[in-house]
Amino acid sequence: MGASAERVTAALRTDVLTGALAPGARLTEPLLQERYGTSRVPVREALRALAGEGFVELRPNAGARVAQVPVDDLADLYAVRCVAEGVTAARCAELVAAGRGEDLLAALDRVVEEGFAAVAEGRRADGARLNAEFHERVAAASGARSMAQVLRWASDRIRWAYATTVPQQGQRAWTEHRRIARAIASGDPRRAADAMERHVAASARAFRDPAREAVRG
Repeated sequence: MGASAERVTAALRTDVLTGALAPGARLTEPLLQERYGTSRVPVREALRALAGEGFVELRPNAGARVAQVPVDDLADLYAVRCVAEGVTAARCAELVAAGRGEDLLAALDRVVEEGFAAVAEGRRADGARLNAEFHERVAAASGARSMAQVLRWASDRIRWAYATTVPQQGQRAWTEHRRIARAIASGDPRRAADAMERHVAASARAFRDPAREAVRG
């Protein structure tokens, strides 16, 4: 895949995951060419790539559409995420205990503060981006490559489901993110894993009952 196709694929994936392109939306080549400022070939390659990832449906004689969110799979995806993120958080606490987590802790504190600000100002897109950044930083710093890969796969689909069904995770989620950052900063792997696992479980409950999440904020 060429650089132009990779750029279009990344942009199209982001637009699907954030709900900018809603499930069921038609994806015509002229529309995508104009949207991403590119030619037909990169668009076709991007559509094929995202069809392989399950985010786009390619139907003979019917063109391409954004796929439907796999809501029925969410319980399994959250179970996978709980295990993977518990491991990555524990590994990060071990990093801190070894005296090598200063940069990570500074980055997590920054993301948490920006996340609270995004919620207060109603910046939904920024909130979703910062939420993803928080978890991605923990995964990347952990050094647990296989877990990070599994987590990326599951988290993309969960993020997609949230973007199309729940307005935004609010104060509750960022309070839990702060708790995770402090648990990692303690250097206690069990405490860090527990904080992360509790957060993932709360997110799963919020998805099942979005009205309650909106009230809690």
